[in-house]
Amino acid sequence: MRRLLLPLWPLLLLTACQEKNELPDARQAAVRLEVDFTFKAGCISVEARDKDAQEDHSEVKPIEVLGREASDRKLVLSIFRRDDWGRTLEIITTAREQSCTGPVVASALRTVTLDTAGVQTVAVTLSAVDDDDDGFVHTAGDGTDCADNDAAVTQRRFYRDADGDSYGAGEPEVVCTAPAQHVARGGDCDDTTASRSPGVAELCDGIDNDCVGGVDNGLQLSDFYLDADRDGVGAGTVVRACLAPQNHVVSNNDCDDTDAARRPGLAETCDDKDNDCDGAADEGLVVSTYYRDADGDGFGRNSDSRQKCNQPDGYATAGGDCNDDASAVNPSAQETCNDVDDNCAGGVDEGFNKTWHRDADGDTFGVQAAPVLGCTQPAGYVAPTSTFDCNDSESAVNPGAMERCNDIDDNCAGGVDEPFTSGTTRKGAACGAPCTGIYVCNMAQSATTCNAPAATNYYTDADGDGDGAITATAQAVCPTQPVPPNTAPRNTDCNDTDRHNKGNGTEVCDQRDNDCNSSADEGNVCMGAGWRELTDPAVIGRDWNTVAINKDSTTGYPVWIAGGGGALARRSSAGGTFTSFDGTCGMTTWNAAWVHSDGSVFLAGDAGRVAQHDGTTCTQQRPLTDVTSNATGIVGFEGGGTLLYVVNAGGQLHSWTSGSPPVLVDDNSPVYRDVHGVDSARLFIGGQEAGGNQQPWIETYTGGPDTSPMTVPGAHRTSIRSVWMVSSSLAYAVGEGNNVVAWGGANWAAITPPAVVDFTGVCAPDRSSVYVTDAVGVIRRYTGIAGSAWQTLYTALPAGELRDIALVTPSSIWAVGPGGRVIHFPELP
Repeated sequence: MRRLLLPLWPLLLLTACQEKNELPDARQAAVRLEVDFTFKAGCISVEARDKDAQEDHSEVKPIEVLGREASDRKLVLSIFRRDDWGRTLEIITTAREQSCTGPVVASALRTVTLDTAGVQTVAVTLSAVDDDDDGFVHTAGDGTDCADNDAAVTQRRFYRDADGDSYGAGEPEVVCTAPAQHVARGGDCDDTTASRSPGVAELCDGIDNDCVGGVDNGLQLSDFYLDADRDGVGAGTVVRACLAPQNHVVSNNDCDDTDAARRPGLAETCDDKDNDCDGAADEGLVVSTYYRDADGDGFGRNSDSRQKCNQPDGYATAGGDCNDDASAVNPSAQETCNDVDDNCAGGVDEGFNKTWHRDADGDTFGVQAAPVLGCTQPAGYVAPTSTFDCNDSESAVNPGAMERCNDIDDNCAGGVDEPFTSGTTRKGAACGAPCTGIYVCNMAQSATTCNAPAATNYYTDADGDGDGAITATAQAVCPTQPVPPNTAPRNTDCNDTDRHNKGNGTEVCDQRDNDCNSSADEGNVCMGAGWRELTDPAVIGRDWNTVAINKDSTTGYPVWIAGGGGALARRSSAGGTFTSFDGTCGMTTWNAAWVHSDGSVFLAGDAGRVAQHDGTTCTQQRPLTDVTSNATGIVGFEGGGTLLYVVNAGGQLHSWTSGSPPVLVDDNSPVYRDVHGVDSARLFIGGQEAGGNQQPWIETYTGGPDTSPMTVPGAHRTSIRSVWMVSSSLAYAVGEGNNVVAWGGANWAAITPPAVVDFTGVCAPDRSSVYVTDAVGVIRRYTGIAGSAWQTLYTALPAGELRDIALVTPSSIWAVGPGGRVIHFPELP
């Protein structure tokens, strides 16, 4: 609360001028407050505030007026408005009883508007009823006077009287009328009992009955002494009292007030006490001699005796003990061999003598050498035996032990392992088949056992997956023998021609029984995925001729597809969509593709054109030598740079080093359709004879200036459309006229086809995974076993040509064809 110091009298005269129609400022208008009070008030206070902002007010310092005569009960004060107030003020005048903190007994509120200069007078009269003029207003007027007709009486005090003896105690209640169980008199020293209050007669009871602060005051007192042992005689400090306190007596000559058997006048008894309090114990009684017996064996030391009327504790009636610290030693004890004079006869172990032998290993047999003489058996020594220990550092070796097979003389009989050195199973005899060894001691040392190592069974592992065929015959191999090639130490493989199946395999989504449990793709490994024809905007409506994946890819991505009129697209990850690069490498029809490990694609197409696309930029190369022939196949190799080989329909083979133009290697007459190899040491080129019978044609290239033709089975006027090398000793080729052939390292041989159809593509990442496409849209797998059935994996509906197939593993297979046909396994719906 902000305070405004308001001047008291004399009232200041306002002299400031005021222009016409101007309101006065805070010092040009004031209030003269005249306060009359008609009673003997204690304090007058005045508060001024803005009528419209009542929480902001100012207050005159309260004025003490209690001592004023009736003729002087008037105040005059000046009040000014603050600059931040409005023009209308509220003035509150208050009168309090007795002091400025007493109760409010009168007040008045006045309102005044200061809109003109000058002084406005406000008169206030404060009235209250005080009939006896004692400065206390009657309670009916909010004062505290209980009797307003008697100036000597204001409020009354009443004290709690709990015991009803007309005297109260504690803090008084200040009220006009006595509450229940309250009286006007205080001073009770114990308000819980009526027997203690002012005016009560003092009794001999150890209590302050009359509440004057003394106990038994005014009564006759005597001397009393505590009799703690209740023998009628007291001792100790005197106690002054009107009556004997409990356990107190008037006599005080007890020599031991803790023992009732001791007081003046008692007869002396044999108890080691001064019974009659004359300063001596047991005087005049008959005594005997007793000997100190510390070990309690009934014999005491002659050097320590006492004359007593009774036998003291720890004393014996007989002496003669030679060792009073050992109860087993005394004149009546039996002598034993213990290096001690047990019977106190003056000798040690008389009649005893003994020899002891060292037993270091604790097997109860000692060694014969260096015996020890004494009647007490030393620690680590035993009595002599008929045969002594031959090895005292080994407890299992002693004359009582059983002989074991361990190259040790266990029974100290002078021989080693004698029960195990004869017979067909004797130590060192030859044993074992197919692995050989000799008989040696077994682990329990109870017999001999053959130490020939166990043979390990190995089984033929044709597919090299670390698991042999279930039907394979075991080949026992000893540890010193080499492991046979193409074998494994287990035989749980249900199909030893397929490295994707084995007994401890993990099921994956590839349409095969990977774990050999007679079910394929179980456990929801495909999660609803299967063969699907993609409908991405980037693939539909194009004629796709080729699909390619980098052979070293672990994920199967990226996948590149290419086709007619410059169509080109890439899918970078599983579940993603194809991104179109149509026309970025021109409008060439692309017939073949090969993917680099960096993810870029190399393309071969019509008019002998070749190009590279890295996903951002296409780099066109100079066309092949014969621009009238279409490039039909491409394969590449990495290591020390990128080397590619390209073939065309004109029978030309070109080499192409990335960043340089293609170079013609040879120029033959056949029509080339495809080229492939596992490395640059050997290539296979498939196609058709250019003239004559137009037989299916395969050539091989192993370096140098020319290729070499190979004999290929097949009907005339048909062409090899696709060739694939699985390894340096295995390859497959397919073509028109249901022609499927395989190369086993020397010759090409026909394989029974699954149908009469023109085959268009082959891809074989391993010998058991030969996948082919055909001209009616069927995808099949050949297991690599001659005569085995082909597995039909996918049939296009409606029927239509598929031109190429690619995969790294059977868990991700791609095939493409014209009419926007792109097939993938596995693909989610």
